[in-house]
Amino acid sequence: MPAQKWTSRRRAAFLAALADGGNVSEAARAAKASRSRAYQLKAEDPGFAEEWADALEIATDALDAEARRRAIDGVETPRFHQGRVAGTVRRYSDTLLMFLLRAHRPKLYRERAGLTASRQDSNDATEDYTGARDALAERLARFDQDAGDGSGDDAEAPDQSE
Repeated sequence: MPAQKWTSRRRAAFLAALADGGNVSEAARAAKASRSRAYQLKAEDPGFAEEWADALEIATDALDAEARRRAIDGVETPRFHQGRVAGTVRRYSDTLLMFLLRAHRPKLYRERAGLTASRQDSNDATEDYTGARDALAERLARFDQDAGDGSGDDAEAPDQSE
């Protein structure tokens, strides 16, 4: 079976669809081309492979922009009352926001699991917890002192049980 001929028009259609959606199968359908032939050309032609990578980068940028929009601007979702739309509520995605922060500021927002692999890391973590524990103990002691001086609103609360 002869290899499918890829014209410059088919190549441009494939790359445009790949940049638009980031899906190779959809891009091949849009270009009326074989998916396997697209992968074959990518392996054979470094220029096509580079254009492919650029198209995927454009598609990924669009995903990043949509994730930002949903995380920061939110999405209007309908609210129903008795089966009818009664209004909308704007919902924001904290999960998307966290993924974006981890992607763009990994040193600051990375996962902390598994960071105590070495003895030094383990000691640093213990010192951090000790300092936090001491600060919390001081705050609780001040709170207990303030509560014990009778100046709180509920120090002489009347009995409401009757």
